[in-house]
Amino acid sequence: MLPDYVVLNKKQGQRVVLWALVAAYTIALPNAIFVYNTIVKHFSTAIASKVPLIINILFGITYIVFSFLSKKRIKFLWFIIPCVIIVYIVISFEPNPNKHIHIPEYILFSWILFEALSIDYRGKGIYILLFICASMLGIVDELQQGIYPERFYGLNDMIINSTSVVIGVLTLMGLRSAPGGDWTWISHFTRFKESLGIILFGGIGATFLCVYLFDVKEVKVFWVVYPFWLIVWNCLFLVLGPAAIFYNIRRLHKQGDDLNDKKVLDQHGSEITAHLWILSIITILFVIHALVVFVGLSGWEFN
Repeated sequence: MLPDYVVLNKKQGQRVVLWALVAAYTIALPNAIFVYNTIVKHFSTAIASKVPLIINILFGITYIVFSFLSKKRIKFLWFIIPCVIIVYIVISFEPNPNKHIHIPEYILFSWILFEALSIDYRGKGIYILLFICASMLGIVDELQQGIYPERFYGLNDMIINSTSVVIGVLTLMGLRSAPGGDWTWISHFTRFKESLGIILFGGIGATFLCVYLFDVKEVKVFWVVYPFWLIVWNCLFLVLGPAAIFYNIRRLHKQGDDLNDKKVLDQHGSEITAHLWILSIITILFVIHALVVFVGLSGWEFN
């Protein structure tokens, strides 16, 4: 059996790698179009359009095989049926076969994000946080696509992204065990009223900016339709967001000398989970607001 300090150092390494992977995956998502263009260039559009279907089938087969190997066949059946139904609905909802690549993209994204969250999560509700964070990162993906040439910011894609996250959550529920515990971490939110207020402020602003960006997309000129009061809102959140992140990180570390200390995690697990909710949501909201401010100040065309 490995000494505690070896296990804890290994855990710290996993934490860094997994969150770095989440960030890298988020940045890489809009670049999937380059793979599609390469397939079109060397083969044909018809073949490229079949790639998402092939990947979805391979994902399904892999999941089925893994579930049988892990001897979770009965549990698996409860979750594979709604997954198949959701995939069918998504394919029916979006006739463009190229958009179906979002399904495996966000299933995989859900798996990676689950591994990152579960390192420090203690208690119930991880799948709710997973859905919220992955769906918000789907918005980040669309914002990046609006900035990239020949890519487009779209509502349908956001819907498909979030729906695919549901599939990812269901597959995880079929094969993985959620962190143990209860809902006591919610009680700690009463001590984080300022941070929750900032999240509400950022969330409302993010809703407004998502709506106004559709107008920006139509006219191609940011300052013609994007209201000045909203850009002030965005900039204000860019100040409040990092302040809240810094404040919560300081409070988090006051629980002990090191988050890798097993005693700290055991004694303050529910409070750490509350911090995890706040920090992850504020960080993603910060990225959303930052991308819009970047578009406004850079003068780049938003598609």
